[in-house]
Amino acid sequence: MEIIPGLPNDVAFECLIRISFDQFPKAASVSKAWNAVIKQPEFHRRRKVSGLTGPVIVMAQPMDGLIKSNLLPVYRLTLFEPVKRRWRNFPPVPEMVEGMPLFCQVVGIGPELLVIGGINPVTCRVQNSVFIYNFLSATWRRDADMPGNKDRRFFGCAASEEDGTVVVAGGNNWYNSLKSTLAYDVARDTWTKLPDMSIGRNNCGCVFHRGKFHVLGGFNMDTQDDSKLPVETLDLVTRQWQVINDYAIISPQATYVEIGGVIYTIKGKRDVVALEDATWVFVSRVPNDTQRVVYVTGWQGKIMQAWCKTARKHSEQVEQRCPKYNVKKQL
Repeated sequence: MEIIPGLPNDVAFECLIRISFDQFPKAASVSKAWNAVIKQPEFHRRRKVSGLTGPVIVMAQPMDGLIKSNLLPVYRLTLFEPVKRRWRNFPPVPEMVEGMPLFCQVVGIGPELLVIGGINPVTCRVQNSVFIYNFLSATWRRDADMPGNKDRRFFGCAASEEDGTVVVAGGNNWYNSLKSTLAYDVARDTWTKLPDMSIGRNNCGCVFHRGKFHVLGGFNMDTQDDSKLPVETLDLVTRQWQVINDYAIISPQATYVEIGGVIYTIKGKRDVVALEDATWVFVSRVPNDTQRVVYVTGWQGKIMQAWCKTARKHSEQVEQRCPKYNVKKQL
């Protein structure tokens, strides 16, 4: 089948890989041949090898002017293209007319974006839903809910591009911190129970590093001593956990990111540090006009940090609406 009539398929393929990512849905609707090509893993591999891909960052942000009757801001997803310095509105999550769930996890894997769990901003009920946005079709779908504890809140989450797997670790169920860990296979839409961690923790930092799933920091509702939570790593092949006590605690709520095989995070309010030989090493200082770093991520070998100056205000509003749990630590 000819991809583009009158052109050799290899030439037509080179033409298609130059399409901007936001034009994929339109291109896929042109013909069955174009749709098949765009969905091929080779299509995206060639785009990446040819240097035609560009970074995009999806953020959950409060929308200006949209405030609920309970004084909580309405959160929506927005998309940012760092290279072009351009913002885009993101299609709303289905069934989320009242705004995104509070404290949900948002992770990207391949050409898809996952919104997992969270708390309904109106009823304060915990939901184990999984919504997936596909950039190729520009559509949302709802996949299998997280199994197990129906009150799992404030869990950690990280995605492995190599395995096509998202791992969910810890969380709490109003009463205690959870040790349980789950793996989600995005392609197969299946959840698998993994071995438990050595200690329960919620709001932990999670990152894949050197092929292993790392859990760092977090809180433990039983011991109330966050300084002694060990670093734990999980090998998805052997399904064995390893406890590492050499990593000093940076902050129970720190966000970690791997760039070029190195884990980075923000220590305190200003210091960017990297993990080298089981020791956190100072790298740089966050700009002085940054008031409170709430998230760090990486793109093109660089660190991007997002900051917020109203986190305490939002925390107090959420606490009033969900009084069963003190969430000031969570923001």
